Amino acid sequence: MNKLTATAALALLILAGCDSAPRTTTGPDLTQEQRNQAARERQTIWWVIDKDGNKTTNLADDQPDVTAVRKVVALHSNTVDNRDHRTITEHADDEYGYYHPVFAEELRAKNYTGQLVSLYTAHQLRTHQTNLAWYTSTFPQDLTTAKVDIDVEFQFDEATAAYLAANQLALATPYVQHRTISLAKTGNRWTITKIDKSPLTRRPTTPG
Repeated sequence: MNKLTATAALALLILAGCDSAPRTTTGPDLTQEQRNQAARERQTIWWVIDKDGNKTTNLADDQPDVTAVRKVVALHSNTVDNRDHRTITEHADDEYGYYHPVFAEELRAKNYTGQLVSLYTAHQLRTHQTNLAWYTSTFPQDLTTAKVDIDVEFQFDEATAAYLAANQLALATPYVQHRTISLAKTGNRWTITKIDKSPLTRRPTTPG
């Protein structure tokens, strides 16, 4: 899986046809493998796929739909991963601004907001995001939906001892959660239609 951190922004390599201009003599010619490697290094994580899931077109980071989708996912992650039991009541609904109406209604029908507020207040939770990593993400050929894979890293700054023990968690410790976020485009607006989350895992420590 092609991983890209939130700070990376690589330009798409544009392959041109035959060039009739004189060739420079300031350096050695690149081999075909070197050209292929250069192309791979300049690819972004954003792909158009066909109906069978095969990659067909690599999209630039500044392609309008890519830019819009990245913004929605990043802002949503910032909203849901930076929360405080002291302010959760007034901010619990903030994330709904990123949701498609159907998805928002599904959450409300499950009393998602009430459960969220109860969780944070009962266990005195405070969390903050420490990193966001992007993986290969895809659009269908009509660019009307998108599926984005990310790893979100965050930590608990406050929590009751009982909550930490029950969930085998620790304060000030980075945890990673993989998320697959589905989005749809209505007019010119992208909204989230579904979120699949993996269990939390402790971030591996770096040797040395």
